[in-house]
Amino acid sequence: MKRIYLQRITQHNQECYLGAADPRTIVRIAQSIEVGEVQDAQRPLSAKRVKEIAKYVEDGNGILPNTLTIATKDDRIKICPYEEDKGLYYIELPSTNSEFEKCKDAIDVMDGQHRLYSFLDDYRLISDSEKYEIGFTLYSNPSLKLRRTIFVSCNEKQEKVSGNLLLWFRKKLDMISGEEERLYDIVSDLSNMYPLKGHVIMSAEKVPNGVKAKEIIAELKKIGVLNFSASDKKLDNETIVSMISKYLIAWQDVAAFNFSTSKPKEAGVAVKMAGLRFMLELLPAVWDYAISSKQRFDEKFLESTIKKMIEKRGVSYEQFFLDSNLNKYFRDRTMTQELAAECSDDIKKLGAESFNPLA
Repeated sequence: MKRIYLQRITQHNQECYLGAADPRTIVRIAQSIEVGEVQDAQRPLSAKRVKEIAKYVEDGNGILPNTLTIATKDDRIKICPYEEDKGLYYIELPSTNSEFEKCKDAIDVMDGQHRLYSFLDDYRLISDSEKYEIGFTLYSNPSLKLRRTIFVSCNEKQEKVSGNLLLWFRKKLDMISGEEERLYDIVSDLSNMYPLKGHVIMSAEKVPNGVKAKEIIAELKKIGVLNFSASDKKLDNETIVSMISKYLIAWQDVAAFNFSTSKPKEAGVAVKMAGLRFMLELLPAVWDYAISSKQRFDEKFLESTIKKMIEKRGVSYEQFFLDSNLNKYFRDRTMTQELAAECSDDIKKLGAESFNPLA
């Protein structure tokens, strides 16, 4: 057996113990759980999440700073006072196959099960020899009620970190590359240029009525902006940024709003992500129309194209994002995409409507 030293802490009348050990050891004595199985005091185990963590840990920077919350189930794992230091305690964990067999299912995992089970042999990707420890908070034979209380406390009281902020951190740590990095750089440039300057939330800064960089990146990926090309050559980042800026300026001028307005109610949905998503969803059709009609992608062409599209909706240019009948399409992402698809079809028909082969 291997001795693991613990520090006791007390919260009200409840005691628990802090320690650290090799997760490859802890997982071998943790209660066996079937993937997707309903549990008394835990969420079902997800194989997908376990595999993701195992892959993350395999990387040289894959650290797990948060502690596990575990509990003994019986007296096979005993918490003992350390006689040489009255402020210290210890448990003994198995180190041989026979000891592991005796301690099978001796530990219950109350929080952090996906982190721990990623070290099972079926999922683990790091080698046996690589040193890797994880911190844990240990409770002694807690009741089912206490286990459930602890699970709720570990999860309900936590404020989820914004995915937008996490993306910003990943960029600063050089943890993004390829297509994701290109799209991030494009949105970063857009956030520093008119008309989106002062309207994009790059990390967690407070921007009244702002739109998140992560959502813009997702939309640019969806419309395949990195595949836009001219003369059979894909556009570089600088050209894409310039093209998107020109396009959004044209929308501002036609629909009479400003992305950085101090009066968002007067701009309606245009300055919200739903409005920006709609505009970007139309961009591929507008770009293709410019190419097929051999027109320069400039202010005149863009404003003319946007106006023709709006006219087919039967509203004035200034009312497009304020009209009550159209506003219902911006309350739901699917409906916004449906409206964008219809308007894109209208744009695609513009070239055909301007030419009569029998004339």
